Amino acid sequence: MKKIAGLLLCLMLALTAQAQSLKKADAAQQRQMIERINRAAAGITTLECRFTQVKTLRFLNDKMTSSGRMLFMADGGRLRWEYQQPYQYTFVINGEKVYIKSARNTQTIDIRQSRLFQSIAEMMMNSVTGKSLTSSADFGCTMYSGGDEWVAQLTPKRKEMKKMFKEIRLHFSAQQQMVTQVEMTEPSGDTTVITLKDVKTNGRIDTKMFAAQ
Repeated sequence: MKKIAGLLLCLMLALTAQAQSLKKADAAQQRQMIERINRAAAGITTLECRFTQVKTLRFLNDKMTSSGRMLFMADGGRLRWEYQQPYQYTFVINGEKVYIKSARNTQTIDIRQSRLFQSIAEMMMNSVTGKSLTSSADFGCTMYSGGDEWVAQLTPKRKEMKKMFKEIRLHFSAQQQMVTQVEMTEPSGDTTVITLKDVKTNGRIDTKMFAAQ
């Protein structure tokens, strides 16, 4: 179960190179930035994009790169994360169910049976749009700005999350207030960086894409 939970964390949505001269926002600026991000998120009904994921293993000085596509539908709480290269692997959240399909088998998980899975699923869904910034019970949030991007540094509060994350950094376009990149740092120092590209919002997505298949 922990292995699957760790994998789900690595799939979480939503860093354009390291931001130049980031400046910490004061309390008023932070409230304004989060409000603008939430307004933009409220207007997203669907989202489709390509992604590239790079995982760096600290002690092995090694990087693993994979890529694929992501589909999101606000109605019903649906998310499809599909790895296409160098292997095929699909992870789907559809309401209270999680479907995981690999070349070998398919699993169905009821996230209601695990508080950890509930937290992970909610975090993944909210990170796609940036709503996780207001989840004060789960994360402490500090906002930074620099150039044409904003960065939200999230620090886990819950014991289960602290075991998996040291911090999460969400990067946003300052103009569109949308997530462009997610960086996750584990307690071991290993990092996973997911970059979203070719983002399309509010287009038509067939609900069949979120079924177990």
